[in-house]
Amino acid sequence: MDKDTTKSVFAEYVLPLNVSSILQELDHLKLDRYVKKLGVIPFIRLIVFAQVNQIPSLTDISLELEANESLQKELALDSISASQLSRKLRETPSTFLDFVFRQCVEQITRQVGIKRANEKLRRINLVDSSTISMCLSQYPWAEFRRTKAGVKLHLRLVFLDHQVAPDKVILTPAKPADKTQMDALVVVEPDALNVFDRGYVDYRKFDAYCANKTKFVTRLKDNAVIHEVIEERTVPDDSPVTREALVRLGSYPNYVMKYTLRLIETTDSEGKRVVILTNDMAMDAEQICDVYRKRWQIGVSR
Repeated sequence: MDKDTTKSVFAEYVLPLNVSSILQELDHLKLDRYVKKLGVIPFIRLIVFAQVNQIPSLTDISLELEANESLQKELALDSISASQLSRKLRETPSTFLDFVFRQCVEQITRQVGIKRANEKLRRINLVDSSTISMCLSQYPWAEFRRTKAGVKLHLRLVFLDHQVAPDKVILTPAKPADKTQMDALVVVEPDALNVFDRGYVDYRKFDAYCANKTKFVTRLKDNAVIHEVIEERTVPDDSPVTREALVRLGSYPNYVMKYTLRLIETTDSEGKRVVILTNDMAMDAEQICDVYRKRWQIGVSR
């Protein structure tokens, strides 16, 4: 990677950081009090660089820094070992990282403008999660499989005027289901449009969203039960949509939805069948499919 490319990456991804506020928080928490080499600010910049470039491990980050002179100049850091990076990760409290995240959100909101940021009809709320595996012997409190531990990062992004901005993040143990975080992540306001995957499916909450006019787009689970097909709608021959119907979901004695949803079938880039659900009765079916594809703007691995 040449010098110009490295600087352009940092210019794009580190610009939202309000350095003065972060330095004040650093001073308050005394995180760099005894630091001789790797301060918190260059550490965060290095982790951002690693994330943008998909560097998979602390060892690889260390090797990249050692081989990349332009990165060394950008960070004013010649080298750092994997063990030092690991120690820095352990020493940096999650409360501080949450503070940095909230600073980014506030900075972006100021740039977009509060009025535009709150215009619900012009924004899409993208909700998704990513599981991060960890060593079970070191993190027994986060057990989610017999031989593994892990945490789950739940993230809500806002897609506004063709730009994506972070809005809320929640870190939980990996074991609880995604839908346990719906109350915290789904924007429950009239005309808000929420887009989420199958892990956030809850029929009772779907009924509540329909009742208060909170719009959502999601994907139907493979084991979902269609209680009733109310109407099959005509689909144009040249449309990427292969089926559209009005349905009610659920089964007795568990739960049957009171409200009707639109079921839209299409195919993904590999030709596999995709079934999408929404309570938006006005938007074109092809637009609904496009909106669901926008959830990939969230950029988390599945």
